[in-house]
Amino acid sequence: MGYLADIYVIKQTRSKKLADDFLSHFLPNRTESADEYLIPEYSDNPIHEFDNADELMSFLEINETHSHRIYWRNTDEKSLNKHGMIFYNEDGTMTFGISRDADMSGNLNTENEDQCLTEMKEYFDTNLGYINYENPPADSYKEFVEIVNKLEK
Repeated sequence: MGYLADIYVIKQTRSKKLADDFLSHFLPNRTESADEYLIPEYSDNPIHEFDNADELMSFLEINETHSHRIYWRNTDEKSLNKHGMIFYNEDGTMTFGISRDADMSGNLNTENEDQCLTEMKEYFDTNLGYINYENPPADSYKEFVEIVNKLEK
């Protein structure tokens, strides 16, 4: 199994429509990676349980202080986008992510992930994005911006 590059952008919104549009654009053929969703996430005593991501996303759109991570796997194996993810942060923001195969051989070719970052920034009309390798994104808008600023120096 190869390494994955994780490409992230952040938006100051909880819009379910934006989430649905993102998934339709970047991962039109997908399947959810979980069977159930709990609030709080991974709780032994959840206060809410959802059977699918759509129900969870509707809840999180109006309950901005709850955080959650949702993952999808691309069912189109020929696509460059292997996984999609949306991170709902406690500060009311959303981080959108795409995972693509990363070339971790000696030549370190990052063209694949660089192309995806450019596409995502254009799609979301933002300059706030970065690439990481098999790591989740920052947990807040403030931390995300700090990472972007460090990487641009």
